[in-house]
Amino acid sequence: MSSFRGFVKSKLREIILILVILTISIIVSFLSEGFLNVGNLTNILNNNAIIGIMAVGMTIIIVTGNIDVSVGAQFAACSMVTALYVDMTGGANPFMAFVISIAAGILLGMLNGFFVAKFDIPAIIVTLGTLSIIRGALLLITKSAWISDLKGPFIKLANYKLGIFTVSVYVWILIILFTYFMLYHTRIGRNIVAVGGNKNAAERIGINKFFVYMFSFGFMGALSGVASTLYVSKLAIAQPTAGAGLEMKLIAAAVIGGTVFSGGIASLLGTFLGALLFGLIENALVLTQVPVYWQSLATGIVLITAIASSAYQGKDGLVKGQKQTAKGGDSL
Repeated sequence: MSSFRGFVKSKLREIILILVILTISIIVSFLSEGFLNVGNLTNILNNNAIIGIMAVGMTIIIVTGNIDVSVGAQFAACSMVTALYVDMTGGANPFMAFVISIAAGILLGMLNGFFVAKFDIPAIIVTLGTLSIIRGALLLITKSAWISDLKGPFIKLANYKLGIFTVSVYVWILIILFTYFMLYHTRIGRNIVAVGGNKNAAERIGINKFFVYMFSFGFMGALSGVASTLYVSKLAIAQPTAGAGLEMKLIAAAVIGGTVFSGGIASLLGTFLGALLFGLIENALVLTQVPVYWQSLATGIVLITAIASSAYQGKDGLVKGQKQTAKGGDSL
């Protein structure tokens, strides 16, 4: 019985999210007959796989105690690079499109990681700067022009269905499983959690904070590359303004799922449920014919609620750790 209580307590955030998702689903099903249609339910996952993939990367960033608000601009840059390659080659080699986009994302991500780690500048400051630089450079180089009417085998990839789900959903699930293994069963993953929990203590036991930050931001960039490639493949277009405001959804999805904003604690299942919740809310607003600007309001409310809850969770964990240390126990 005690083990069950412990499990429930450790997964309380995820359980609450599941209950919220079920409650919203029941309410919307009464308001819209089409909501429980199998096609609509699968589309919620299919349409939010790109956000879900990037939310996994944001989770890793937040676990280290950092934040990256340049991800929307990274997403736009990677999508433009992908579209340019596909336009030049006819999209005959989808694999190379992924490789080029991921490489571009890693480069942009590691640039953030370098400045944060090397000069100890707060990540919010660094990424605000790179957000403006990347977005401005894209608009300057492209003159705000879109790349459209893309053709070739690449365009069919993201829309290809295996069963009831598109390829993007399976990529999302594989990335979650890979990230879970990396975070909890590899040395770099344990180092990421350790640095996020207490970076000074982590450095004292020999963990290379510079490498951890470079890897984490690079990982975020790589997932931006994956997501942007799927985006271009799905819509057959790319625009320099893509991903504007995307960072807010990613942060909210990670934090509401149980990833502590101050770092050191992550929940990839919670991040999945957080992204699913946003997809559900957007779908519900569309089906109930609520004006689209309510989506931004809903995102803001969820974000503030999530951060407030995360701050309380982090504070509660710190207090418990201090009490345990005072009693002579192990606080780690």
